[in-house]
Amino acid sequence: MPETLKMGLKLLLITAVATFALALTHMITKEPIQIQAAKADDMARASVLDNVDEFVPVEFSEKEHPNILEAHEGRINGDTKGYTLKTTNRGYGGELIVIVGIDSNGKVSGIQIAQHSETPGLGSKVLEPKFYEQYKGMTADDSIEDDSISGITGATVSSKAVTGAVNYAIDFYLTELAGGDNQ
Repeated sequence: MPETLKMGLKLLLITAVATFALALTHMITKEPIQIQAAKADDMARASVLDNVDEFVPVEFSEKEHPNILEAHEGRINGDTKGYTLKTTNRGYGGELIVIVGIDSNGKVSGIQIAQHSETPGLGSKVLEPKFYEQYKGMTADDSIEDDSISGITGATVSSKAVTGAVNYAIDFYLTELAGGDNQ
């Protein structure tokens, strides 16, 4: 048997074993990863809408609301406490994902930056409580103006991207949820 053919068969065997091991690892870890992701999502929702014992997904048209990734109704003993909305907007470094809580009184109950790729040390300051806590308590009866939020010096695009994401949530709340038609 020629040396080249022997080497090719060895490489085929090594590749097949590695592929099998990778597929087996994926199969074993897929469910635990999904469970952990679901727990992280629940914790993020709970951080922006306090004291809720159940989050029920809200169906909506992705075509009509392309910046809304998820919507959940937060309930306590079956009564609506508010809503959490996962929104996306374009920041300086790329996609920015924000989770916004709006309580049953129509006020922003909190926001959390779920994902970002903003510049470390500058745009990433949107993760600091000093910045994102400004949104808490704002009325969700109209869009938030950029000048009502103290932006981050040198990171105007990132600051405006967060405000834009919150405004997408407010718009969705006003058009789809505030009337209570979904219940």
